[in-house]
Amino acid sequence: MRHQNRTLSMSFALTLAGVGLSGALLAQSPPGPMTFASCDKNGDGAITEQEFTTAHEERMAERSAQGMPMRNAANPPTFADFDQNADGELTPEEFEAGQQAQRQSRPGMGMGTGMGSEAASGAGK
Repeated sequence: MRHQNRTLSMSFALTLAGVGLSGALLAQSPPGPMTFASCDKNGDGAITEQEFTTAHEERMAERSAQGMPMRNAANPPTFADFDQNADGELTPEEFEAGQQAQRQSRPGMGMGTGMGSEAASGAGK
């Protein structure tokens, strides 16, 4: 009986610890792409190369600390990949376009087979 009570107590404690850990992980930043606001450190409506680099480094450190996958860590996108007009600042539009280009360049993230331009536009009807 004593062994059974101890086992139940330990099971309950482990369950509570697991719930606490899950809550802590959920409280941290969600996975997914970085936002413009998270990169625009000074809130001036534009992202400089320094802000871009700092935000990326912080994001990678956070993901590493959480034990999350570090996809493309050795080959991250550069500021120049996003700065379409090469003026040294990213607008929200450039930032979004850069993220879209990054998503499309990932293997398996394009339109895929069967979704050619005819299928996507509805011209095959």
